[in-house]
Amino acid sequence: MRSKWSTILAGVISCVVLASVALVLASPDGSVGDDRARPTSTATTEGEPSTATPSPSPSSTATTAAPEPSGRLAPASVRGPWPGRPDAATADGSKVDWCPAVRTTGAAEAQREFGKARVLRAACAAVSFIFDRRYSRLSLPRSSYAAKDLDFVLPALTESAVRGYRPRINTFLANPDSVDAREDLGLVLFRGEGTAKGAKHASAGRGRVFYGTAFTTKGYRHRDEWINPKWSRVRISVDRSKAEPRIVARLEASASAPVFNTSIRRHDMVTVPTSATFFLRREGRGWRIGGWDITSGSYAYRRLALK
Repeated sequence: MRSKWSTILAGVISCVVLASVALVLASPDGSVGDDRARPTSTATTEGEPSTATPSPSPSSTATTAAPEPSGRLAPASVRGPWPGRPDAATADGSKVDWCPAVRTTGAAEAQREFGKARVLRAACAAVSFIFDRRYSRLSLPRSSYAAKDLDFVLPALTESAVRGYRPRINTFLANPDSVDAREDLGLVLFRGEGTAKGAKHASAGRGRVFYGTAFTTKGYRHRDEWINPKWSRVRISVDRSKAEPRIVARLEASASAPVFNTSIRRHDMVTVPTSATFFLRREGRGWRIGGWDITSGSYAYRRLALK
């Protein structure tokens, strides 16, 4: 009987030894058991590798920093046409229809003479000259000008006014740095006065510069050169000093050009105010400008903001 139990015991021991060998062979690292059942620990012992999942490196989680403002290119916020314009002034492509936002005052006499609708269109022609001609891309300082650069002004003028305007163009082209010659054109034409020889950007005054390569429009590529158009109600009266009555339209207006503040590296703007009186005559199907008295106020500088 004893020998029988001895034989059974010896068989059990042999099975255990074989099973242990099989487990060791199945675990090359010498561990026994199912690794999936082990708790994961973030603690490590000196000289032993950690079993924790590595954290992402700072470079893989950091967001890309916004580029530092520079004078290379005007900010994307000033994409055209005419950012900051009144909601009523609608845009079709690059052209703005100012008329829905134009209001008049003192127009009773003119309305009796010409009719309400025509008076409003005359007021609109005055406002359009301000923002489509006076404040234009030609305003940006450039190294030279040609007569064709000013052709865009002529369609707004009466035939007689065109004949008087061409000599003004010639005077300006002969001496483009003349303040009087520039003022006679009725346009805002920045000179870049004070720009150092070889400077990267043209001076805009008071520590500001125009964007892009000096005396080019590259810094306003896909950007508008003027923003925030503002104007008063157009004061209407009738001029009877000529054989044919004319409408007189008076208004105050302003617009701002985006510029770069080099001292604190900030996007700024320079605001140019205008006081204007226009004499308008009907030619063909519309109103044309036969003359004007336009003056600029003092320029003002502040942080760029669309209003």
